[in-house]
Amino acid sequence: MSYRWSNLTPVNGFDGGNLDNAKQNNYAWSMGELGDYIYVGTGRNIVYQLLEQGEIFGVQPPPILTPEHPNNDAEIWRYHKSGYRGWERVYKAEAGKELMGFRFMITYTDINKVTAIYVGGFTITGVSYMLMSTDGEHWEEITPGIPDGFSTRTMLVYEGRLYMGATNTLEQTETTYLYWSDNPKVGWQPVEFGTGANNPKGEVISMASFKGHLYIGTAPFGGFEVWRTEGRLLEKDHWKCVVDKGAGDELNELPLSMEVFKGNLYVGTGIWIGFKSVDPSKVVVLPKGFDIIKVNGRDEWTVVVGQEPLWPTNPTTGKRNISCYPSGFGNIFNNYCWQLRAYCNTLYIGTWDSSILWATLLQTSYEPPIKETQTLMPSADVLNNIISSIGEGILKCPEFKKLNFKKWIQMLICSIKDLPETYGFDLYTTYNGKNFACQSVEGFDEPHNYGIRNLLVADCDLYLGTANPFLGCEVWRYRRR
Repeated sequence: MSYRWSNLTPVNGFDGGNLDNAKQNNYAWSMGELGDYIYVGTGRNIVYQLLEQGEIFGVQPPPILTPEHPNNDAEIWRYHKSGYRGWERVYKAEAGKELMGFRFMITYTDINKVTAIYVGGFTITGVSYMLMSTDGEHWEEITPGIPDGFSTRTMLVYEGRLYMGATNTLEQTETTYLYWSDNPKVGWQPVEFGTGANNPKGEVISMASFKGHLYIGTAPFGGFEVWRTEGRLLEKDHWKCVVDKGAGDELNELPLSMEVFKGNLYVGTGIWIGFKSVDPSKVVVLPKGFDIIKVNGRDEWTVVVGQEPLWPTNPTTGKRNISCYPSGFGNIFNNYCWQLRAYCNTLYIGTWDSSILWATLLQTSYEPPIKETQTLMPSADVLNNIISSIGEGILKCPEFKKLNFKKWIQMLICSIKDLPETYGFDLYTTYNGKNFACQSVEGFDEPHNYGIRNLLVADCDLYLGTANPFLGCEVWRYRRR
């Protein structure tokens, strides 16, 4: 790793006065800047909650992922850029609201010239939440003006307005939920879409302003799509599809990250928690490494990181090519291209590497325990859940037969042979969008840092926030000066 990176978190999860609470701040789920401070909105017990709800093949939370006193109420912490005050908590979600995380934050100056930081919440209770603050100390819950049951996924300032892509946390749909406001304290207005072919479909996952247009990445069934406005304004029936059908691989379900770099738009893909399909008919899909797609100013796209497709499709917007870099840079556990960020003539790529999570879950489900035997056999319940989920998916979706299992097995074998040396997130960089260099494959020497959840450019520095469900999140800073 580069020695220019410095760890700003002497205590994982920020809270030096309560280490159990600190561990539960395990995702730096959102990051923003206001004045002399950077802010981190945490995700609380994300993996623990998924396991508690039976979302991962019925596996129960192992002790290493279980807090002593579970508390899922999200927090906001801030750090003075000079470092002289350390970390201080400036907000704790009210008990009972089950506001388990702050998924996105952004600074915006509204129509009244009031600058504030806006923070979108995540909850599964069916209630929508958003906070705002003009000083970073006093926080006001504002009426978001979006229906209950929605959570903030992404936000972007475009043409003087603040846009928000929302996700239906209660039920995955193919509807596009996009809202705008020039004064969020007053409320939000839905962007109106038509029903014809010249309108996006799928929930909005990412956004970017590029070449005078608003680009949105959506997640319909059958592979991610990228759409843009035909003009500068957002008008019903005036949208253009730029990338469709997962850029030739249906397993590219989510356009998780989007960034403009040296005259091109880059899009990084993923699958929910590595295997859970947005299409409820599929139940589960095979995990794969992410792809990165480059879109030029003429809306022509090219795969710059990605192998031959595992689930081939026939896009109408272009033809899939084979990159010289395999999906996930050759690591099948690099399930997310979680972050793309341009900084000082360099594009940074931050991944979610799920390998240490899977290793932990399988080790704790062995029957009998691994320390007493060399037989690597998951418990009967876990094995039955995995088999039944895959079998149910195949029965419900016969197109599973199109999957390139031979290629998938090859990728799995190549990825496993490098473990455990490659536990932890990967960080890659490129200066030209063609040649990529690896900066870290082991989470900055901490294998439990399994994801780069955020990359934030503030002043002249680059801040990196991790996801670490084992120990609590970290924040790092890169200084070129």
